[in-house]
Amino acid sequence: MGVSVCAFATDMEFVKELVAIPSASADIPQVNRAMRTMKAYLEKRGVWCVMERHPKGNEILFAATRPGKVQDFIIAAHLDVVPASVEGQYDMKYRDGKIVGRGVSDCKGRCVVVAETLARLNGKASVGCIFGADEELGGAMTRWMVEERGYRPGKMVIVADAKYGKVFYAHKGHCVVRMKAKGRGGHAARPWECDDSITRLVRGYLKVREAWDARHPATDDKWFDSIVPTVMRSEGDVVNRIPREASIVINLRNVNPGAKDELLGMIRELTDCEAEVVRYSPPVNSDPDHPLVRGVLKAMREVCGKGEMDRMPGATDARCFVGCNVPIAIVGTLGGNVHGDDEWADPSTFDLFGELLSRFLSDPDKYASAP
Repeated sequence: MGVSVCAFATDMEFVKELVAIPSASADIPQVNRAMRTMKAYLEKRGVWCVMERHPKGNEILFAATRPGKVQDFIIAAHLDVVPASVEGQYDMKYRDGKIVGRGVSDCKGRCVVVAETLARLNGKASVGCIFGADEELGGAMTRWMVEERGYRPGKMVIVADAKYGKVFYAHKGHCVVRMKAKGRGGHAARPWECDDSITRLVRGYLKVREAWDARHPATDDKWFDSIVPTVMRSEGDVVNRIPREASIVINLRNVNPGAKDELLGMIRELTDCEAEVVRYSPPVNSDPDHPLVRGVLKAMREVCGKGEMDRMPGATDARCFVGCNVPIAIVGTLGGNVHGDDEWADPSTFDLFGELLSRFLSDPDKYASAP
């Protein structure tokens, strides 16, 4: 898995320090604390940094190998995490050659690798990184940095948020739609006097699901538009009262850009329920044959001894750069049980990941021109 000479060395003590910050996405003060900690770490290494403040209070860090909002290559990583699921999860531990803790894999370990890469290439390349503040909630802060504040790539985006040993060039879009039924509530003993919103909602969803699955049948490669209900709510929790309102959240993962509008139209056509988009991000479709994407793969195989192209069903902050019209490569380190009780990472892959980034970004033309 290794390379004959790997000069990269990840600062594992800094990984531990970052993991100890409980920067769950909704906890803005703690996410800001993680941003400031990263900024201080980078500035000590002489890396140029700018901190932008979003109107909602989030601080978002941009760091680069030279001054300027526009860099040839932009890396996206994120310092927010999902909340800890067990006590003590923010205390990074070593276990059987692995590190365990919230964010060791997704994505604080990779953030430290990116920070070291920027320090190594400081003044020698044109590379910047947006450290995302709310990737786990949809990436609105990174999108704001790109679209409103003007931090943009000139040549390529690399997203440090994927499985080890693969270059992902595409991922599905993500849309959250809330479907809602409203009516007259009342006593459960007299249902004829009520509108029974829950039954209306469930029947409506089943109609939509049947029609959707007929239009978008599952495929062997799993590259199709899928919907699934994830949350169902109704007014109150009284067992003998029919609620006035009920809602269901539908999670859409789409290959086709028009799938969001198709789902909304289907709900309005087949049911008497309301529909609203809670969150949306477009699918990412980069060209796997683009010389720079192939160059990342070339560097991966050179450093790691393995590498293949793939597409992913999940979403990353690559979604925030679709409008930049540059190639996108999504890469990462070895880890597992992301968002789970024992999230883990293999720290030996941190150094290999850093070596990959350093080699490619220091001489992208060399790798892009390779057969």
